[in-house]
Amino acid sequence: MTQRFYSSIPLISAAALALMVGGACKTVVLPGNDSGDETEGTGGTTAGGGTDGGSSTGGDGEQGEANCGELSAQTLNILDKNCKQCHGADSAALGSINYITNLDALISNGKVVPGEPNNSAIYRRMAATMLPMPPEGQEPRPSEDDIRVVEQWIGECAGVTGCGENPWMTRTQVIDLIRNDLLNTQEISADARPFIRYFSLVHLYNYGWCDDQIEIYRHALSKLANSLSNEIKVVAPVPIDPDKLIFRIDIRDYDWDAPGRVLDIETNTFVEEFRDTWELIANKDPYAIEFIGDSAEDVKQATNTKFFLLQADAFVEVSAQPPLYHDILRIPRTRFELEQSFGIDVDANVTEEIETNPNRVARAAFHESGVSENHRVIERHDFPNASNRVYWISYDFQSNAGDANVFVDPFGFVEDGSEIIYSLPNGLQGYMIVDGQGVRIDDAPIQIVQDKNAPDGVVRNGKSCMGCHNVGMINKEDDLRWEIDNNLGEGDFDDNQLDAVRALYPKRDDYNVLLALDSDRFNLAVKSAGVPLGGDKEPIVTVFNAFDEDVEIRRAAAELWTTETTLREKLGQLSPDLDDLGKSQTGVRRDVFTAAYADAICQLKVGITKACK
Repeated sequence: MTQRFYSSIPLISAAALALMVGGACKTVVLPGNDSGDETEGTGGTTAGGGTDGGSSTGGDGEQGEANCGELSAQTLNILDKNCKQCHGADSAALGSINYITNLDALISNGKVVPGEPNNSAIYRRMAATMLPMPPEGQEPRPSEDDIRVVEQWIGECAGVTGCGENPWMTRTQVIDLIRNDLLNTQEISADARPFIRYFSLVHLYNYGWCDDQIEIYRHALSKLANSLSNEIKVVAPVPIDPDKLIFRIDIRDYDWDAPGRVLDIETNTFVEEFRDTWELIANKDPYAIEFIGDSAEDVKQATNTKFFLLQADAFVEVSAQPPLYHDILRIPRTRFELEQSFGIDVDANVTEEIETNPNRVARAAFHESGVSENHRVIERHDFPNASNRVYWISYDFQSNAGDANVFVDPFGFVEDGSEIIYSLPNGLQGYMIVDGQGVRIDDAPIQIVQDKNAPDGVVRNGKSCMGCHNVGMINKEDDLRWEIDNNLGEGDFDDNQLDAVRALYPKRDDYNVLLALDSDRFNLAVKSAGVPLGGDKEPIVTVFNAFDEDVEIRRAAAELWTTETTLREKLGQLSPDLDDLGKSQTGVRRDVFTAAYADAICQLKVGITKACK
């Protein structure tokens, strides 16, 4: 097995660092002496060799430490922008570096020497006047200010992570908190208890993360839960503890009390059925645990489920992409079935718009877009009898030749695939990708569209769409109508065709009004979920990508509801695939950890999973 090398300090994922700004982060002291669930403590070693509770870089307390959070985020963004194309995870790994956006790996592999910029290869190459990196003439490249930021980060902040002496939260404490909330919260009636469920971020806290770092996980949880809802209201999960690490939901708020079904796309039949959608989610979540013990039994009896608590970021990972994304939202096999469920007849609507122009359909065409180098057409339909909902469909092409050239034939083109965005009842958005026949697919063909934020460039339904449409519809101006109105069009159109174009393709200003209307409606729903608007990092995608990063032993222990000391002692009882966790400066790939997780939970006697015999 290939070993992954890291520094010996507790790691902060690159994706989380990108969102960490400000905050009084201090050197972490993680538990290292307790060997069981009931023993608490914060003994252990401090990150980067500092003293307990202080910064290993010295300085004057919170101001300098807060700057480290900002400098780390700035450094990561600089490397991501200027260096990732040659040294990123999916690059050609020039110079044997394909981890340029993993700050911890840069340290552990000697490319960054904490406190010594001039001895750090990354800084020396960026600052060099001869043979700099990126090479002369290559764009983008870091500015002088960017290079100074990297220098300051290496000199003052590299190797500094963590957030104070977080008292370890045991699973017994967590389950007791849940039991108390469930049975003693006045607004939860006995009749409501069977619909109450919980999500946990405790593992991040036990790992030593700052509240600022965890905050985006809270946002991702709320935004995703509401983006998987077929109910009419936005309802944010409710924290039940002062640190906002455990969240309560009522599955009825998201229509998750409806039966959960798995659709086989080939036969268009349901091949698995569950009592409700939560049971479907838990069944497909490889991190789902049936907890044991007296308090857990009380909770299971009251909620009528074995799986009353799920790990929040694992939920994001499994639910923000197919197949579960499709099954939770009950997205059918074809776009035509989806349109029929909305009462939308696309062809009839287009014909009506051309003939009578009721302003219920609007198209725009582009020579290229942010996801495609070929022509693209997007089309907006109003929902009948629902003034607050809309249906958008794109028509995408593998080339611009023949019947794919929409600028020659704006009506008779033949698309190779489509992407669909539709308003959910609560104002957030649902997504669907289909092939040229309108059949649902999980991933869009990369020769048609690309996700520039994904390591492999593949547009995956759900999470790719959420990342691209972070603030709703993307404002891009139509080319077709504008070129025709300015006598620049490619096609040879008669008067009837010109009238049809002008009926179906509105002027840029009118089209932009529709985009703004739909984006405002979406952003209002996002805000109602308690998620800040804008920003350069979409929370669901950020958490999704962070979860996929490699796992070292402290993180593994936190997710296994045990301590690092206990995990080291018991590694020999677990899958050999996890052996690298016990070696200095190594970790395992997330997929390896996921495959071994359920069995490890059984062996550590944390709870019951599918792997328990």
